[in-house]
Amino acid sequence: MAINNLGVDNNGTNIHFIDSKFEANQDLPFIIVPGLSETAEDYIPLLKALAPRRCIAITLRGRGSSDAPLNGYTLEDHISDIDAVIKHLGLNEIILMGFSRGVSYTLAYALAHLDSIKGLVLGDYPALHSKLPPKWADFFSALPPWRGRALSERMKTHAIDGLQKDSKYVEFWDELNAIKCPVLIIRGEKQGSALSIADGEMYLEKVPQANLVVFEESDHNIFEPNLDRFIDRVELFFNSIKS
Repeated sequence: MAINNLGVDNNGTNIHFIDSKFEANQDLPFIIVPGLSETAEDYIPLLKALAPRRCIAITLRGRGSSDAPLNGYTLEDHISDIDAVIKHLGLNEIILMGFSRGVSYTLAYALAHLDSIKGLVLGDYPALHSKLPPKWADFFSALPPWRGRALSERMKTHAIDGLQKDSKYVEFWDELNAIKCPVLIIRGEKQGSALSIADGEMYLEKVPQANLVVFEESDHNIFEPNLDRFIDRVELFFNSIKS
């Protein structure tokens, strides 16, 4: 499978994305919004496993091969990165996935583009965008490598600081009933999961077509220890969506 590293200009900020580009396949394209420090490259194994479905993984600003502007790390700035990629590709109907903090960007985008979203996958995160505390950057920078890569290899220091400075608290719970497409929520069961039992139940209460799946062997990293389990569950979800 060919992996196409591409970019799009978002008002002067280059946003990197990877497109598996199976254009002959008629399945709905799958757009992936990674977690806080992740890049599109983290999702190459998933893109390959989901072939021949066209999959696009986005590297949000301040991460990896995307530009890291000195300013501009608000919720709205991140939503604009997603929008820039989707508009550039001319995609009118998509399945959208967010993992971890990427869920807040995904939900905000989806709520503003309800007609184009035919399915949502939400990975281990509640329906909110958190305000990061003042000392968060020091805490986050001291964490062990994620998926084998240290934070210093993923993000520039000023981008980490910008995320903290520009963060704000936003809840989406009361807006979720506007989402009429099927929604798959995946929660890790082990310690370290970012989606509580109560918040998982809140999704089921608020989203008309929600399905909650619990990965008992996973913590917050729902892709481990068994990526095939994640792939099987997502493909079942794809098959339930009418294109």
